[in-house]
Amino acid sequence: MVKISGRVTDFEGRPVQGAAVELKNSRFENATEGVSDKDGRYALTVPRGTYMALAAVKDYQVKSLEYWAWNVPAEQDLVINPRFDRLEVYGINAWRPQGGYPSYQIYFRPMSLTRTIKAVQDAGGMDNLGKLKVIDIAPELTADDIQVTIDGHEVRVLQLDKVREASGPNQYLFGYLIQVPLPEKKPGTEPFPITITLTDRATGEKGEGCLYFRPACLL
Repeated sequence: MVKISGRVTDFEGRPVQGAAVELKNSRFENATEGVSDKDGRYALTVPRGTYMALAAVKDYQVKSLEYWAWNVPAEQDLVINPRFDRLEVYGINAWRPQGGYPSYQIYFRPMSLTRTIKAVQDAGGMDNLGKLKVIDIAPELTADDIQVTIDGHEVRVLQLDKVREASGPNQYLFGYLIQVPLPEKKPGTEPFPITITLTDRATGEKGEGCLYFRPACLL
């Protein structure tokens, strides 16, 4: 058994009490769950292994959206400190392209609570979202709105593209594909975190998410 623990805060560093923290297995079911205490601290004890994701949130779709960490390597005790606000950085994936400039390509699907509420209102209710051709809930981002750290070392965004992603046979939403250089300090062979932090300048919303990257998979 190993322990996953940490502290849930907002982007001002204030602790969030009563946040639900869930660890998802490969079937996207809860392997275990917990609640943060008055200091924002939580602890989960789980069998050793790799888990699909860890999610943390409070007042979902009312005051905030979720924090997500993906490919969680619970191979030894692990610290994850979730931060959340009204932006969600969902579905993070990364790979090192063959040949070309030494870099990582990172894809993520951001969602804004302000834009989600508007989309639901415009559709005439949540049940009607599936009838829209475009689910337009992503913020408009520039490279300056995106902070990327690789194993704790900040890297700059070299390229950014807003792309369409199918969310149904005749429906799409928006994601972002960014390219960042390899960090000067090369990580080891163990999984390391790639963290994406976003700011929506139009609404003031913030969001953060993380992917644990396994370098041996993408040499």
